[in-house]
Amino acid sequence: MNEDELFKIKFIMKLAGILHRYGASSDRIEAAMYQVSEKFNIKSEFFSLPTSFMGHFETPKGDECTRMLRLDPGKINLEKLYYADQMVDKVLDESMSVSDGIKSLESLLEKQSLHPEWLVNISIMVLSSGVAFILKGNLLDSILAGLLGLLSGFLNSTVKLERLDTVKEGVICFVIGFCAFSGAFYFPDLNPQIVILSAIIYYIPGLNLTMAMGEISSQNLTAGTARLAGAIIILLKIVFGTFIGSTLAQKIWSITLNTGNHEIAWLFIPSLLIVSGTFVVLFQARWQESFWMIFAASSTYLLHMFLKVPVGNLAATLIAGTYIGSLSNLYSRLLNRPSMIVTLPSIILLVPGSVGYKGFEFLFINETLFGINTLFTTFNLGLALVAGTYFGSSLIKPRRMI
Repeated sequence: MNEDELFKIKFIMKLAGILHRYGASSDRIEAAMYQVSEKFNIKSEFFSLPTSFMGHFETPKGDECTRMLRLDPGKINLEKLYYADQMVDKVLDESMSVSDGIKSLESLLEKQSLHPEWLVNISIMVLSSGVAFILKGNLLDSILAGLLGLLSGFLNSTVKLERLDTVKEGVICFVIGFCAFSGAFYFPDLNPQIVILSAIIYYIPGLNLTMAMGEISSQNLTAGTARLAGAIIILLKIVFGTFIGSTLAQKIWSITLNTGNHEIAWLFIPSLLIVSGTFVVLFQARWQESFWMIFAASSTYLLHMFLKVPVGNLAATLIAGTYIGSLSNLYSRLLNRPSMIVTLPSIILLVPGSVGYKGFEFLFINETLFGINTLFTTFNLGLALVAGTYFGSSLIKPRRMI
């Protein structure tokens, strides 16, 4: 292989690593890499997993090589995905050399995240507080959910010990469950179930569940199965932690649960807009994307909410997924930006993670039939969402699979 071909292969692998590290699913990564390698006139085969990426390359002269990356499951960073996408455009239209593209990608990896950790923790607090209103909680529910969300963010950022890090979701959710039910002892109007679900919403792996179903649907069976197993284990840790914490609190204090509806209706739309706005920070997006992310997330949720009663939850999810797929590709084509900037905030409020949480919760209290039915609903909703996004992408073709 000549030097130019080796640089192109190195660029492809660097780009795959960035897409993997910052939130793209395996099927998207493979599709994007096929597009880039085709532009480079290099035959290739790719195999992407949640913890690794492999590529086999064959040059026009018949030279072959195989490369592999060992990767940790990454965190979503839409700012870095945006800059990576821009660099790909410059390399492919030859306004930037491949070697300069490699250097730019390496500098992108070393670049600090746009939003600092303290701001992320504040956003988790605002997210938890807003979700409590969306779940029809009262002002007291929202305040406690916000405080517990802030506490969870602080715990998440301070838990660095390797042995404790593996169970951090369970530890955090134990604290949240205990505090929520303890608060119900002192404040009878508090609904601890709403508080818990709102405070843990950031940690529920609904997006991973949906990505896993998408990967399995696109025949990325190994990647999808691995991601699905990981999401289920995280869900189990979350449910186990909240169950133990809430059970302990109920053993210590005699608590009468408040299941009444104290919804503050006029706060629903402001809460939805504020919750949508937190995704700009939580997904590490540029501030320039704020309007589009808030519009996409809130309009998708409202569309689903209005359709849910007349056509049913499953059909409403399918239609909302179609809207997401079409809107994100239209955004990508018109503004020349990655479609994931719009897709992720749109899909996050519809992913069935909270339903899966309730399903496992039923199993923990020996309500087996309700648990199985709820978990089955989780998979149905996930598949409807994935099918809708695929159908929407077929209506408006993507600019590129990033």
